[in-house]
Amino acid sequence: MSQSEIHAPDDLLALHAMGDPLPDAMGRHVAACRQCQTELDQWVEVIATARSTTPEDAPVSPAPEVWQAITTELGLTATTTAPSASSVSASVTNVVSIEKGRRRWSTSWLVAASVAGIVGGAILTSGGIALNGSEPEPQPVAAPPVPPIVASTSLAALPKHEGNGEAEIVSTPDGKELVVDVSDLSTGEGFYEVWLIDPETFQMIGLGALANDAGRFPIPDGLDLSQYTVVDVSLEPFDGDPVHSRDSIVRGELST
Repeated sequence: MSQSEIHAPDDLLALHAMGDPLPDAMGRHVAACRQCQTELDQWVEVIATARSTTPEDAPVSPAPEVWQAITTELGLTATTTAPSASSVSASVTNVVSIEKGRRRWSTSWLVAASVAGIVGGAILTSGGIALNGSEPEPQPVAAPPVPPIVASTSLAALPKHEGNGEAEIVSTPDGKELVVDVSDLSTGEGFYEVWLIDPETFQMIGLGALANDAGRFPIPDGLDLSQYTVVDVSLEPFDGDPVHSRDSIVRGELST
């Protein structure tokens, strides 16, 4: 069965590089995924570079004789003046780039702003030390918090099937999401789909297809999570029927 790649989101990898823990299920995926681990290493390198800026890195204005030699060599007018240290510092700050070729960059603007703030703030602070001759008090950089876990469960194989995994409901600024991480699922014709089930009435809410071993699924606003407490991954045929196939592979009941 052909499945597209789904990996750890940029924001969680960047926050993890800054010291915040990953959700359990996502942490296991990153540890086993070469691509996610490579991208995590890139985030670690960017953040380490940003935090290693020293006063010696601050730009300074060239000496008058240096600027005079430049104007003479380039044939500039005598009224042309050398750039100030503050303007050079601002220019350097404006061209700082932290893009590392990520495939889902648009989802990580908040983390990118945090890392850019580390770089820009370090450069401007160093410039202040060089120009004012005094060292300011260091200012801590607060990273956005990792989305809190609302509920979680282990996923176990149902009779005549194989597989296991973890599921967590996390709270994000855009609402709650179900994070699913599975492995060694029974195979067959069709695709995997993720459901939330009310164990009392057996009513089911389909959240979407699980394209790989891990996925994130927005939970509809207003859904009563105290009622829909069972996470189910089923094998669905390509028949266009949105109803559950009754062929569940793994299942688990959420607890807070």
